[in-house]
Amino acid sequence: MTTQSLEHIALFLGIAGLACFAWPIMMRLSGKGQVEPLGSGKSLRSPLWWAGFLLTIAAIFLQRIASQQDGGG
Repeated sequence: MTTQSLEHIALFLGIAGLACFAWPIMMRLSGKGQVEPLGSGKSLRSPLWWAGFLLTIAAIFLQRIASQQDGGG
């Protein structure tokens, strides 16, 4: 894969990860989200949150690979 295609994939994964992070927060702020009791420990840790976390980690990993292939150590 070329460096540019890795950067584009990393950008896409980063945007998707951000959307997964932001969606539960936006739903909660709009009043449409499921409200957990305070102190339950599950406030925003939905499966969508974890998907956003994993997509963001993958984006960071791909960006590092692309920067190493480009010669920028």
